[in-house]
Amino acid sequence: MVESTPKFQTLEKESYLAIKDQLPNSLFKKNRARFIKLFKETVQVNDSKRAISVFKGANEVPLYSSDVAYPEYQEAFFYYLFGVHEMDAYGVIDFNQEKAILFVPKLDNLYKIWMTVMTREDYATKYDIEVRQLSELQEYLATEASAETNTTVYVNQGVNSDSGLTTQIPEAQYLTGLKVDNEVMHDILSEARVIKNDDEILAMRWASQITAEAHVNVLKNVKPAMRESQIESFFNFHGQQNYYTGRVAPYLSICGCGPTAATLHYHDNDKTLRDGQTMLTDQGHSLHHYCSDVTISFPVNGKFTEKQAQIYSLVLKASRAVFNKLAPGINWVDMHLLAERIILEGLVELGCLTGDVQEMIDKRIGFIFQPHGLGHFIGLDCHDVGGYLHNTPKRNQAPGLKNIRTARTMQAGMVVTIEPGCYFRDFLIEGQIPKEFYEFELKYLNVEKIKEYQAEVSGVRIEDVVLVTETGCENLSHDIPRTVEEIEKCMAG
Repeated sequence: MVESTPKFQTLEKESYLAIKDQLPNSLFKKNRARFIKLFKETVQVNDSKRAISVFKGANEVPLYSSDVAYPEYQEAFFYYLFGVHEMDAYGVIDFNQEKAILFVPKLDNLYKIWMTVMTREDYATKYDIEVRQLSELQEYLATEASAETNTTVYVNQGVNSDSGLTTQIPEAQYLTGLKVDNEVMHDILSEARVIKNDDEILAMRWASQITAEAHVNVLKNVKPAMRESQIESFFNFHGQQNYYTGRVAPYLSICGCGPTAATLHYHDNDKTLRDGQTMLTDQGHSLHHYCSDVTISFPVNGKFTEKQAQIYSLVLKASRAVFNKLAPGINWVDMHLLAERIILEGLVELGCLTGDVQEMIDKRIGFIFQPHGLGHFIGLDCHDVGGYLHNTPKRNQAPGLKNIRTARTMQAGMVVTIEPGCYFRDFLIEGQIPKEFYEFELKYLNVEKIKEYQAEVSGVRIEDVVLVTETGCENLSHDIPRTVEEIEKCMAG
């Protein structure tokens, strides 16, 4: 039995029209204020101990050695603080004066032949911020952070806990000879991004509403004999034709049918949909860089078989159980384990597993059927920052638990995804993995019964974007058919 429907809030179209062209500059002023507040709570700042920070925005990135560039997309930390879309900008925050300055390139009129050129005044009008020419930045820093001023220049250098990649910082020409700190800021700024303000939440509501509508467009148009890439096109078309979703998706679409539905980050999208298969599509739109990330699973022909419905309903039961528990003070790892327990209990009831469920959890059998974490922070990045910082709980190294993207206790204002799944992969079921990774006890698995289900459904994932509220949580991507009956009715038209 599926738990009650998660709470949600209906959006008025006027709220989209107010932000469709540009998010309010007040949003980014709020972001800067939160960052400055957190910084000053961590670092002593006064007249005799000054602090400024300098940030580098994104540059145009060429496609290998060609003269064609990848689509322009602003670096997330820079966008969080300044809201600037244009390339080649730098930003400074003076913590003593609590003010921000944008430094932008000055381009002569010949550039107008090839591209849109903005003046310093254009930037100031568009972003409501003090603007100077980029050519002034080096002298500005040399003056404001000279040895006599006892000023430390802070740069945002740190490692993303999801990708393992290091953030970009301004070039050495701007920092040489200055007192530079590259250790303190990254955790503070990441923590600032974890809690969303009201303007950010509105943008994310609309990103998820657009995403939900696009998924419904997929359900209404999908047919056997189509290619997976056509499902991606149905999704993109709806968002781009009906809203301003930007030209860069939050992530590559995952559209897997039959066996490919069990590959977590499947990007091929080149197989043909066959009657009788199930399909998993994990796709998202963004609105002014604020992301959504939603997954639906459904039968290609619009009708679930009994076994397909059983696995789907089991995953939905896990999703709803997490919705009903999630609130401030709840630990995210506990939510993962709750979903895992429900999946394992359901597989026992279906005859796919035999034995004590707690033993299976302890021996990490859940990894075989859900090798990913329950979900992740989401915001300006699809897998948003703040999961593992120096002062947050450490990552558990056990199979499955290692892939949980945060071990934090939930707070109001956090936005996360809830995405339990159940997958049947031969190499996992048969223990064909390196022994140094983990030696699973396969005695719990009834392989013959599992194969019966695998023949009809290889992978199901149900993913929603969820706001943690003061009293519980709210589903931002609510406008999607979720039960077996709702999906079949939608697909029938």
